[in-house]
Amino acid sequence: MSFKTGLPTSGRSEAGSCEAAPAKSTLSETAGCAAICRQLAEPLIGTAPTAAVGWLLIEHPGPWPAFGLPPDIPAPLARFANQALEHGVRTQLIRRPDRMGRQVGAGTPIVMVGGGPPGRKWLEQRALTDPHLLSGLDPSRIAHSQPLGFGVPVDAALLVCTHGRREVCCARFGRPVARALAAHFGPVVWETTHVGGDRFAANLVVLPTGAYYGRLDPGSAVTVAEMALEDRIALDQFRGCAGLPAAVQAAECLLRRALGAVAASAVRYIDQRDDDDDDDHYAHALAAAADGKSARAAYRVHRVRFDVNGQGTHTVTLARQDTTCPRLTSCGTGTVETPTGYRLLGIAGPLADPAGRREAVRIAG
Repeated sequence: MSFKTGLPTSGRSEAGSCEAAPAKSTLSETAGCAAICRQLAEPLIGTAPTAAVGWLLIEHPGPWPAFGLPPDIPAPLARFANQALEHGVRTQLIRRPDRMGRQVGAGTPIVMVGGGPPGRKWLEQRALTDPHLLSGLDPSRIAHSQPLGFGVPVDAALLVCTHGRREVCCARFGRPVARALAAHFGPVVWETTHVGGDRFAANLVVLPTGAYYGRLDPGSAVTVAEMALEDRIALDQFRGCAGLPAAVQAAECLLRRALGAVAASAVRYIDQRDDDDDDDHYAHALAAAADGKSARAAYRVHRVRFDVNGQGTHTVTLARQDTTCPRLTSCGTGTVETPTGYRLLGIAGPLADPAGRREAVRIAG
């Protein structure tokens, strides 16, 4: 069974439209990137970092610099972090979301290492009594291997970005969320440095899966975390899973929404195929409806295959498009960008529901 979404009939595709944006007076330079993102109701899907395939978490009380590691990080630990980055292992500074978490010398710092292939993610932690303990680890194995035996297994870690020196919106929206989660879930909750997607604050990262959630408040964050700890995905706040291409993340989000698939294990990524614009009917049709723009210049079609509950392969077809809505995407860096858009063209598969599934989305490129 398959279905295809309707093509745009106006002079501008929905994914590139600014018609729903508020008046310019409400999007002043002082509004903040997160406030602007909320006012524009920018879709979250497909916006998790694509390069992060592993994790190195280092407990540090702060202050945290806007970029890079603090100067008091031991040299062996800093060297390992730099080596790991070359293999897609993302380093995050973490601390407890209370006053004790900001006390220098409060105890032996915790270090966590996480990685593994999709569907077999793992996370380990240990108290770092000696920074040289990491020297025996091969960072190239983190993304692909079984647990390394570095420390004791950890079921989950909930990371809330509160990195105010990097992005004031993350501190403004993230700290209340971190406190609320800590009150409900205790020691699995950590404040952390920049996770990506400042404008989606408050942001939550769930490890070891690497699932990203955005635009949270204290109430919604508790619900999202409860579901995550039960291996379920809160679809409305789901940004995608780190380490996957943006189009794959977007396709997974759209497929899960179409099928109502909230179980984390229900959808398994198989592969992706990108079609040349000139060879794809849907790209031409979209381009013809969008002020005569050529498909080659403005669109690229992706076909992404997933297994759903072991009951067959589903193919999600979506087109990448440029939007026409420049906006402030980071207050900390003063970055103004025009996010990339994705439009769902169709889903084919044995469980696909042909009724009423039409959606245009915008995601960050």
